[in-house]
Amino acid sequence: MRESRSPEHDSVSIVFIGAFNPRIFQPAWFVSQGLIPADESSEANVQIINNDFCAFETDWVRIEVVDTRWMISSKALPVFEPMRDLALGTFSALSSTPITKIGLNAHAHYRSPSREALDSFGHQVAPKEQLWSPILEDPRTVTVRVQGDRPDKYEGSVRVKVEPSSIIPDGLFVDVNDEFLNHDSTTPSWAIDVLNEEWESHRERVSHCRRHIVSSLWGEL
Repeated sequence: MRESRSPEHDSVSIVFIGAFNPRIFQPAWFVSQGLIPADESSEANVQIINNDFCAFETDWVRIEVVDTRWMISSKALPVFEPMRDLALGTFSALSSTPITKIGLNAHAHYRSPSREALDSFGHQVAPKEQLWSPILEDPRTVTVRVQGDRPDKYEGSVRVKVEPSSIIPDGLFVDVNDEFLNHDSTTPSWAIDVLNEEWESHRERVSHCRRHIVSSLWGEL
């Protein structure tokens, strides 16, 4: 399903919660596993690598790791599938790493047709007249978060956040978080299954959520 309007800025991230050794995840390790080419490793911008924290980026992806959180995020488009494949390869190689939570995240900034359209959208998602106007002067929508149940066999939830864009004047930021939980997991095998089996559904869900929200912003319901 195509979105009714294309975002001005579009990015994705994958977050794993579990137990990690940050020092492992340096560019040279990814080269040794055949996950990134040597020239990409040599040109990587390494910010810090020690026992507590690892952060480096290439021209298309960023990786950050602490002892309980592993995150990969996009820097350039289109990299959705290569980024997922890099996460799959990483934890296929680290088969004893426990992962108990997954976050598949999509972040997009849209240009609004006008300031009035953005204000009208804010009033739709958070009506002001009855509840907020009596207690606040000129109430405005800052952030709205809504959570729904997972539509598949996994524990977790789907969360959508909308708020004014921080990078586009009078723009709209839409964030979709697909959360998967497996509290009893002691390996990454279920996380690999999620990335293999649910990735396409996740991308379709992101597109559907964005299409519905942005069509409301543009008055195209």
